[in-house]
Amino acid sequence: AQAEQERARIARDMHDVVAHSLAVVVAQANGARYAGKADPQIALDTLGTISQTAGSALADVRVLLAQLRHREAEGPQPSIADIDALFAQIRRAGMDLTIDIDPAPLGDVPAAVQLAVYRILQEALTNGLRHGDGEPVAVSLAWFPRSVRLAVSNPVGGSARQPASEPGHGIIGMRERASLVGGSLDIDHSADRFTVRAEIPWEAR
Repeated sequence: AQAEQERARIARDMHDVVAHSLAVVVAQANGARYAGKADPQIALDTLGTISQTAGSALADVRVLLAQLRHREAEGPQPSIADIDALFAQIRRAGMDLTIDIDPAPLGDVPAAVQLAVYRILQEALTNGLRHGDGEPVAVSLAWFPRSVRLAVSNPVGGSARQPASEPGHGIIGMRERASLVGGSLDIDHSADRFTVRAEIPWEAR
């Protein structure tokens, strides 16, 4: 049972890394294809971002594959210190963000909670990158003494206006992330907005 749980965790990580990175690469490539005609420097800058994103994803995948081969080999995991870099990457991919972090965390946040928050944000922002309509995506993080609440809300367009009949792997993965650390996650898919809300309990160490 423990081995199965470990394989499931690695599968979630693999999905998050690959889905997020490919979404960024596709968005960058599509943008460069049009903007590069008017300004070749944009195409060159975009190729740099694509290279950086793919290189980072490759390094993460190698760590995860190493964990499959050697379960005792633990690679570095993202933390809340990496969230600003995640926001920067999403912005470079062409998505505008409005960010509200208030209050900020006081004390040392448990590593499992940090990882859950990072991965849920990563997946929610990736969904916004895929299905958004170009309008700003709102991100909020509130670190209360005994819980952290996060929300990512983006306008939707095109086929994304109709909710899927069943949740995709990304939504299932986000719910599992929250559940593993004792939290909960809800999805609100209205006519014109898609919002992910999560609450995760924690206590400063």
